[in-house]
Amino acid sequence: MSVFNGESYLHESIETILSQTFNDFEFIIIDDYSKDDTWKILTKYAEQDKRIKLVKNEHNLGLTKSLNKGIKLAQGEYIARQDADDISLPKRFEKQIEILNNSPEVVLVSCNIEVINSQGVPIRKYEQACDSHWVNWYLLFYNHVNGHSQVMFRRKAVEDLGYYSEIRRYSQDYELWCRLSRIGSIVILPETLQKMRIHNDSTSAVNSSKQQTLSLEQSKGNIEQLIGKEISLEETKNLRLLWSGHYWWKKSLPNSKKVRIIHSRQKEIYQAFIKQHDMDLVMSQQLRHLIGQHFIYWIQSLSILRRLPSRIWISLYAFTWHPLGVLKLWFEECKRVITYLLTTRKNNEYITTKNISTKGIN
Repeated sequence: MSVFNGESYLHESIETILSQTFNDFEFIIIDDYSKDDTWKILTKYAEQDKRIKLVKNEHNLGLTKSLNKGIKLAQGEYIARQDADDISLPKRFEKQIEILNNSPEVVLVSCNIEVINSQGVPIRKYEQACDSHWVNWYLLFYNHVNGHSQVMFRRKAVEDLGYYSEIRRYSQDYELWCRLSRIGSIVILPETLQKMRIHNDSTSAVNSSKQQTLSLEQSKGNIEQLIGKEISLEETKNLRLLWSGHYWWKKSLPNSKKVRIIHSRQKEIYQAFIKQHDMDLVMSQQLRHLIGQHFIYWIQSLSILRRLPSRIWISLYAFTWHPLGVLKLWFEECKRVITYLLTTRKNNEYITTKNISTKGIN
């Protein structure tokens, strides 16, 4: 754990680590030159629990360098991460260690996350769990692990890769996960084992713009490395929006040219990915359906009446990936429209009949 001016949530965060059902660990906490009561809180805990080992930076190093410092001091086989404002549920270590102990090919374990606000009230959940085969695919476009504070990884694997990249002050986690994914498997457990706190003073909130820029550049590099050619940041952003869900959240209205470009690049990425991972026919077909399903999500986000041309453009390309999925979508849409029209007609007839009856009484 690296902490900088974290007195507000530090007590609760430390307590959730000390109360883990798996308790054989060393707890390295690095105070990154805090100016509040962080060090006072830490020393009090260290006096009470000998598992805690404290380090105080002589000047502010930033998260990346502080984490590398912690890894170099660590003696354990596995490294668990947690930020000083987040909360680990009691069985987090137990469940993550079980995976690493039983699966030597796994280099990192994550889990589903519950997002809470400054008061600890739940806001939403990040349910990122999926088949480990597809984690590498998602990582091409965005940080599907979707957090830094809930992971556990093999110390030696990270040491062999040269630790976190210290040229990155932000988005250092995403960059490292991408490197780890090339040497082993990443597992995301379906259980919610971590609570991520969002508040105005958090690093992600204060430096959101810088994080997004570095993250997008990482995605661009991932795709370029896979297909062997350069792509623009704008195209990278469009691909990310498709896969991270923002296209249908923001109800973007695409034109036919944009859809064509996204489809064409997606096809190129797909072909390179199945070749790189030597996928058989079954796996490659599953990936085609996965791609098609995300186009279908995009279609579903658009109004069937006001956005009909856009829906048709996207459907034509989605059909090449997942024809049955597209046919099912339009069948269900037609049923919904027919039901709506029949209901509206029936209601109008009822209103008309009622009006005639009322007039007759008058």
